Amino acid sequence: MGTFPLCIFTDNIDAKMFIRILEGHLLTQAEIFHQDQWRLAMDNDPKHTSKVTKAFLIKNIPKQLPWPSQSPDLNPIENLFAWVKQEFLKRGPRAIFELKRELELLWADISPDFLQPYCDSLPRRCKMVIESNGFPIKY
Repeated sequence: MGTFPLCIFTDNIDAKMFIRILEGHLLTQAEIFHQDQWRLAMDNDPKHTSKVTKAFLIKNIPKQLPWPSQSPDLNPIENLFAWVKQEFLKRGPRAIFELKRELELLWADISPDFLQPYCDSLPRRCKMVIESNGFPIKY
């Protein structure tokens, strides 16, 4: 476990761009690091549920986790992104090239040990969401 290389995109991500990301980044890295030991989990964002994306996923990523819509409490990456944002703002980069460089450095410093608690908390958060009948939880 660990982070995949950071990919910074400056355009809005639509379904076609999302598929390019999956093809060019996720699938390549998954083959290198995780082989068959991973599952894709996505929320119900339109770019994730479009016909073209669904067709791509059926053919290329058949192992997926079912994911309820509007469920940020279940997604460990949301907590990681909050931490990244907080740390990033502490560094105070000003110019665009500084923003990109600082973000790349910050991302590169994230270790598997740092990520483990985010993943370990998933069963506990799932239980809390079930107990709250799908309503938001304090986490």
